[in-house]
Amino acid sequence: MDENKNMEFTNAVVVIKEAIVRARYQAAALVNRELLGLYYAVGKYVSDNSRRGYWGQGAVKRISVDLQKELPGLRGFSESSIRLMRLFHEEWQSVLSNHQLTTDEMQISEKNENIIDLNLLFRHTENYVADGFSADEFLRVGFTHHSEILAKEKSLEGRLFYISRCAAEFWSVNTRQ
Repeated sequence: MDENKNMEFTNAVVVIKEAIVRARYQAAALVNRELLGLYYAVGKYVSDNSRRGYWGQGAVKRISVDLQKELPGLRGFSESSIRLMRLFHEEWQSVLSNHQLTTDEMQISEKNENIIDLNLLFRHTENYVADGFSADEFLRVGFTHHSEILAKEKSLEGRLFYISRCAAEFWSVNTRQ
């Protein structure tokens, strides 16, 4: 094989590899975004039902156990994870939803309280405006990072700072600043 063919194949490998890496990153970002929407919505559902007293003590544990029975091998829905989802919703909903409910949100609430609205987080983040806040950054940061930030940082400014840094610099959960 001549040298030109080798260079063409080497170049082809580089181009294809870059496309694969880019597609994997985009797929992971989309999965993360959808999972955050799911966790926020599940958190709202659990919060609405447990905080209003509709469910008794031990309900979150029972739901976790029953979900494991219904979906064997399901990960991410332990009792503690569901409680973190509730916290994720409760801590962010008061910040992100400081706007009038849209007609869609009112209709969803009125129609059926048993619907989990998977788009709620996206509507809330798109309407939220603050210096240093980017909905894109918020949605790129994984749930574990969000949980750690909520646990360790109490100020809104600090939380937004850490979300921004995690998104921009790909901080691991264990990064100390």
